[in-house]
Amino acid sequence: MPDRAPVPSTATTAEEYVAALRQLKAWSGRSFRDLTRLARQRGRILPASTLASALARPTLPSLDIVVAIGEACELPPDEVAEWVRRRRQLAQLEVEGETVAGAAPARADLVTPYLLPSGPTSFVGRKTELTRAGHLLRADGQSARTVVITGPAGVGKTTLAVRLAQLAVEHFPDGQLFADLRGPHPQSGVSWHVLGVFLRALGVSSHSVPAALEERINLYRSLLAQRSVLIVLDNAAAGRDVQALIASGPRTATIVTSRSVLPGLDGFRVPLRLLSEPEALEMVKRMIGEERVAREQPSAFQIVNRCDRLPLAVWIAGARLAARPDMPLGALARALANEHRKLDELTVGDVAVRASIELTYAALSRNQQEALSHLAQVNTVDVAPWALAALMDTSPADATKLLDDLAELHLLLVRYTDNAAPRYRMHDLVAAFARDKAAQILTPVETERARLRMLGGALGLACAAGIRINMDFDEVPFAPPPWSFSDQTRDAVVDDPLAWFRDEYGFLKTLAEDMLPSVPLPAAGLIVALAPFMQLSGYFDDWLHLHSRALGSVTGGPVGASLRRNLGELSTIVDDYPAAERHYRAAIDMLEPSDKARIASTSAGLAYLYRLQSRYAEAEEHFVRAIHLADVAGNDNCLIYATTGLGVTLMEQGRRDEAVAVFDESLRRSVAIGYLPGQAQAWRCLGQVSRLRGDYAAAERHYRTAERISLSLGDQLSATHARCWLGDVLVKQGKEVEGRRVLAECLWVYRAAANRWGEAAALHCLAEAQLSAGRPDLAHRRAEVAVAIWTEVHSPYWLATAMATLSRARNLSNQSDLVRRSR
Repeated sequence: MPDRAPVPSTATTAEEYVAALRQLKAWSGRSFRDLTRLARQRGRILPASTLASALARPTLPSLDIVVAIGEACELPPDEVAEWVRRRRQLAQLEVEGETVAGAAPARADLVTPYLLPSGPTSFVGRKTELTRAGHLLRADGQSARTVVITGPAGVGKTTLAVRLAQLAVEHFPDGQLFADLRGPHPQSGVSWHVLGVFLRALGVSSHSVPAALEERINLYRSLLAQRSVLIVLDNAAAGRDVQALIASGPRTATIVTSRSVLPGLDGFRVPLRLLSEPEALEMVKRMIGEERVAREQPSAFQIVNRCDRLPLAVWIAGARLAARPDMPLGALARALANEHRKLDELTVGDVAVRASIELTYAALSRNQQEALSHLAQVNTVDVAPWALAALMDTSPADATKLLDDLAELHLLLVRYTDNAAPRYRMHDLVAAFARDKAAQILTPVETERARLRMLGGALGLACAAGIRINMDFDEVPFAPPPWSFSDQTRDAVVDDPLAWFRDEYGFLKTLAEDMLPSVPLPAAGLIVALAPFMQLSGYFDDWLHLHSRALGSVTGGPVGASLRRNLGELSTIVDDYPAAERHYRAAIDMLEPSDKARIASTSAGLAYLYRLQSRYAEAEEHFVRAIHLADVAGNDNCLIYATTGLGVTLMEQGRRDEAVAVFDESLRRSVAIGYLPGQAQAWRCLGQVSRLRGDYAAAERHYRTAERISLSLGDQLSATHARCWLGDVLVKQGKEVEGRRVLAECLWVYRAAANRWGEAAALHCLAEAQLSAGRPDLAHRRAEVAVAIWTEVHSPYWLATAMATLSRARNLSNQSDLVRRSR
């Protein structure tokens, strides 16, 4: 058999052309059945009977048959294009009644390129993309049409481009051009090389192809100006190279694929997503059969999800299974479960996910490769720019630029929070690849230093945010971290501290738990810093779990004392007063006498606990002590908290004028430093004094102000405290329906938060509302539950109040019974 395949250039008639095709079949050494099978693998239908009939007749076979034969014989695309060009020439000349002289060159205007590769046999999904982009390609217009398909490595950009082109081929009778812009000659310029290939495919002889890039562009655009040609440019890396290859003729269309978003390129954009689970499963079914998938459906689901539903990965998995008919699907599913082996498992023949990602990775700068390596080792779903800034010891602005560049190359996915803040995450297969590369990019020492910088940055930001949202907690005690943001950067990042906590909570919690075994003090410090947000958000289970775990690593010192103090606060909230007292006293015992700020905050917490239990002398003593120490230490939050607590202690003892003076002072200090939580609490307490004095209109104004401020902070629980007493004074002003509705809503919130004290308060106010409405029986039932709860949580002052309401309800209920019996 000759080394070179037969060529059709000498054929001057249809009969000679068919004879050349028979020579091509003989050269391939394949039977009609072999050619049929090979054509089917390339997505073309070529029945053996049709092929035999076509090669037996003296007339020109159809274009589809010519292409199918050429591809089944494994001819290169340019040789298949040559067979297509000659067939079109002969068909045209048959129409004109001419013959072709063997030595006469083909006319350039009759050369029709057909360079599209064969399409996939397992194409699934993408119906919306095919419909919208296909409509654009087939539409007539006054200018060229361009479709830009973008997405990460392996998502199926080339497959979709070829499918689109094949479906639209009838609308471009003058030919189809195709080029992989990764190209074999990057040193001489991608566009320069591809233009040469395209010009020769369009019929320009090699010696007539210009040497200069601009001349090649001009000739290329001139040849296509009035032709209907479809151009497919695969794997574009730079907009400049792509622009040179897009023809401007109104009858041309171009499909561009790229791993970059190519922001400078105009066109209809088709960003590709991962396959859905049903689509990925359908691909596997087409490759190995529905029966085999049905027998091991759970394993099939595991396979496509462990491939992350990336089309290339799913195809490779399907190809491996197809090549091994006896291989259980469960065996491959188990192999893919191993993160260290996953990329090696996703290889078949010379196709591999790792190689696909490597093409993008190789083009990255050193900084971008380092960023990817750092991010791959962060044990969390996504990150904000500040985290990468800490990891790489750079500014958040520079980190954002790096993240955006990687997202533009589809190595990262970006989402925006409700606060419009960007967060970036890595596709699992990209993360596995980057983790493998990290060992080549970063030393273990560099990696550990980066993690410590990230922890230090997180700790500084969490402290700055926490101290601004809640007065109950003091600054976190920790040794200076190995790295921290500047004050200016911290202020900018946590400009909205509550929104920042909402966005970062999951990341910070995971980071603290991950770092606790290796660097317990700063990690425990971060857990302490999370307490204000956990209180505001009602994350009591996380609060208990994280603090208890941290205490296993840090048993003393300022950090240990802060953990104990926070557990005292939590135990108070959930009405476990004995546990709260143990935690507060343990915290005080851990602190040095010189640590006035922390002793002040712990004493204030203990005083609050004593006040709830009506141990007023002890409460007043500890509040006064906390006020003095906080003033000396300059701890404004604690000073405001203790001052307000002292006022409540005075109020509950009937010393209302003294209480008002203290509340006014607390409000003044809170306004002076712009401390909104302190302002909300002061207004709520002033509302309580007005309520006790019977000035219900003033009380309503104060409660509404407190509720509004707490809601602006996202503090649902504090807002509910104000709203509960607001419902009570609405009833007392004759607005019974509105008041009872408000109280019912508060009861629901308290029960959802498992806040027993609040539940008792709402029930007590509802009992008063039912008494006001003349329903003593309902009032009696609600007051009974309130009494039971306040007895359970050891709150004497409020227990006495509820007992008085219960007594009134019982008396009125008994009187109603007597009246009913007398009738």
